Amino acid sequence: MTETELTRSGSDLLPDEIPVLVVDDDQSVLDVTSLVLSRYRFEQRPVTVIQARSAAAAREILSARSDIAVVFLDVVMEEDDAGLKLVECIREELNNQKIRVILRTGQAGFAPEYRVVQNYDINDYLAKSESTQERLYVSLTTALRGYRDILLSEHFATLAMNAERERELASEALEEKSRFLAHLSHEVRNPLTGMVGIIELLGDADEAERTELLQGLEFTTQTLLAVVDDVLDVAKIEAGKFRLQEAAFNVRYWLEKTASTYEAILRQKDIRLTCEVSADIPVNLIGDQARLRQVLSNFLSNAARFTPAGGQVAVRLNGTQSGDKWALFVSVSDTGIGIAPDRLTSVFKPYVQETEATAEVYGGTGLGLSLCHDLASLMGGSVGVTSRQGKGSTFWLEVPLGIDSSLVMGSQDGPAYKVLVCEDDATNQRTLQVILEKKGLDVAVFDNGQELIDSEAWRVADAIIMDCHMPELGGMDTTRIIRAEGGGLPVLALTAGVSDAERQDCLEAGMDCVISKPVDYSMLYDQLVSLIIKGRHPVRIA
Repeated sequence: MTETELTRSGSDLLPDEIPVLVVDDDQSVLDVTSLVLSRYRFEQRPVTVIQARSAAAAREILSARSDIAVVFLDVVMEEDDAGLKLVECIREELNNQKIRVILRTGQAGFAPEYRVVQNYDINDYLAKSESTQERLYVSLTTALRGYRDILLSEHFATLAMNAERERELASEALEEKSRFLAHLSHEVRNPLTGMVGIIELLGDADEAERTELLQGLEFTTQTLLAVVDDVLDVAKIEAGKFRLQEAAFNVRYWLEKTASTYEAILRQKDIRLTCEVSADIPVNLIGDQARLRQVLSNFLSNAARFTPAGGQVAVRLNGTQSGDKWALFVSVSDTGIGIAPDRLTSVFKPYVQETEATAEVYGGTGLGLSLCHDLASLMGGSVGVTSRQGKGSTFWLEVPLGIDSSLVMGSQDGPAYKVLVCEDDATNQRTLQVILEKKGLDVAVFDNGQELIDSEAWRVADAIIMDCHMPELGGMDTTRIIRAEGGGLPVLALTAGVSDAERQDCLEAGMDCVISKPVDYSMLYDQLVSLIIKGRHPVRIA
């Protein structure tokens, strides 16, 4: 039934059987009334008759039930005004304004005062001697129409209240998003300004200054990348298109690389950073290390932002094993400004920050902790916080991860595997080559897929890092040719695309893993070595 149809009738608000209470100290009156009402219908609905022999018994029933639509009430029962006192109880003590009241009396000529009828909303008055079936039906029909109209009025009042609340919530959400966009603009422009300044200074810097400037540039780049990642990931999660990429990774190396990103800025603020890893944690775990790094980075970023000079930030890793899973527990504690108790429940909501003044002083988009909450949920874990205002906070993540004991990854000197890099961008090509060669890998580079196929170097290589979009022959088509020729070596796709459709196209073409640009080189290396050792495609042609 539409709202318009409901407006016309309101019948859908009535129960299938309408409860009617009949109160009289004469059992024969109760029985006759029940018999008459058993044949009555209101809008195709029967009534259910409930009997009470006294005002006291009726009061107990009415106290326990709020769904009774109409009460037929004798006036004189255990007291001369027992019925009137019960009406007073209904309206004032029980505060029931919906129930319709029909008074009946066997005393000829007796009628309640007009004041009583008006004040207590008595809907009709019947003398028992005049209570024919027709008269009873007319009175009950009038009363039930009034009851239905009250239900309809309450229904639309509720709809109006809900609509107003939804409007307020929408307005609040719009305001929060507007504030978020203003903060986002600030958070993007700030690191960009720093990057431009550092690049200008590099030209005239000596060796010592250049090293310091490059450290600053690395941190600024990571800060900007984190903002972009957070915004894109929140959008993908809200659209239901976010996918985890799990692979084996070295836990201690993962922590070292993540924490090192914040060492420079913490050192500049004279904040001491300590990292503690439980000896029980396995060397290698299986999970989406990029998303784990994202959560830890957000925790560290907040700690760096809200901890004053001379403070401390402590990262701790521990956990417990359950079967083939390790429940990893990561916590970041700081000695910063802390969080007010009334704000603790909202810190993981999107666009929310401690206060507007806090946002202006300390910056931030208000998305980071919300994203941490969503990422933890996607990984089957949870996040939380404990805090004392003015003393500091501890943010934590608990997530179940697989245990991998097949290899040790993340060392500075990797095994001498033969890896082919197929990438048309010269800067990306050179960066990959230098980083992987420093890891000890034997790297050969190609400008496009056709050049790689023609060289037949893939026949003796251990893995390929393949850009998806290249001139002459793209990465997906190149992979299809290699698979058709029987090549079983792992192929890692590099793509600037973030859509699920493109990721699925890569996998269907025969690629083993898809890594989004900009590249997290530590994660790429771990996944590369993991795939080489495990050998996703066992068929090899020498």
